Amino acid sequence: MPTRCLMRGLKVAPWFLEPVLVPPWTFLFFLLAAKQRRAVAGNLQALFPDWSGLRAWVGAYRVFLNFAYTYVEAMRAETGSGDVDWVIDGLEHFEDLRTRPAGSLILTAHMGNYDMAAPLFSDKFGRVVHAVRAPERVPEMQAIREAEQREKERLNPWFRTCFNTGGDMLGVELARFLGDGDIVAVQGDRVIFEVSPMEAEVEPGLMMRLPRGPLYLARITGAASFPLFIIRDGWRRYRILVKPPLQLPERVRGRAEDPATPVWAGAILEVVKGHWDQWFVFEPVLRREERGRA
Repeated sequence: MPTRCLMRGLKVAPWFLEPVLVPPWTFLFFLLAAKQRRAVAGNLQALFPDWSGLRAWVGAYRVFLNFAYTYVEAMRAETGSGDVDWVIDGLEHFEDLRTRPAGSLILTAHMGNYDMAAPLFSDKFGRVVHAVRAPERVPEMQAIREAEQREKERLNPWFRTCFNTGGDMLGVELARFLGDGDIVAVQGDRVIFEVSPMEAEVEPGLMMRLPRGPLYLARITGAASFPLFIIRDGWRRYRILVKPPLQLPERVRGRAEDPATPVWAGAILEVVKGHWDQWFVFEPVLRREERGRA
C-alpha cells in the first residue's frame, strides 16, 4: 500500500517539493526502523572505528536519506514524471564487458539505483542480462515487484530478473546463462533469508560477512567478474563505475579458506568506504575483531 500511494503521489506532486517532504518522512521511518537503524550504525562504526556513537547515528540517517532519494527518483523515472542523467566512469572496462564473447559476471552492491540502471543499459550489451535479486520480505511487496519486472521484461527483451527464493536450482540456471554467453549481475554484499554466508578479513581486524553463492558461481564457471557500482552524484544524476575484472587467486588444496574471498570482499569494500552513505545494506555485515584474541 505505501508503494502504491507513493507512485500515485509522484504523478501529482511537483518535483520542487521533494527537498521539503523527503527528509522529514525519512526521519520518521528512521526512528521507527530501530533494528535497521542499529545495523547501519553498527556497520559504520566497524568501518570507521574512530567514529563516536552520535556520528554513526547521524551517518545512518544519511544512508536512510540517500535511500529515500534514490527510491523517489526511481519511481519518478517509472511513472514518467522525471528524467535521470547517467555517465559511465571506466568506459574501457565497460567496453571490455560489452564486447566479450563469453559469459561474464557483474559483481555489484546495494548502492545507487541499481533497479533503474540495469534495464536501461542492458540493451547496450547485445545479449541478455540476468539480474539476481532477493525477494521482498512482505508478500504484497513481492507481488508488486514481480509485476514491475514483468512489465520491464515485456518492454526490454534484453533484461531478465531472477529472484533468489532459495534452493540449488538458481545456481545451475545462472551457470547455464553464463555458458550461453549471457551476463549475470549479482549483488554480493547482503546475507538474508537462507543465503549461505562466508566471512573474510578485508582489513586488519575488519571482518566482512558476504553471501557465498556469487563467488562460487565465479569459481565454477570461470566467468570474468567485473565489479560495477551505481553512484548517485546529485539530484537525478548517477554514475556507473566499472572496474577491470577481478584477478581471483587459485584455491589451495587442503586449505579451508578460499584465498579469493578477501579479493571479492575487498572489491566491494573499496567502493563502500568512499561512498558509505549510499550503501543500502540494513543488516549487520561488518564487525571488528580484537587483535591477538585467541
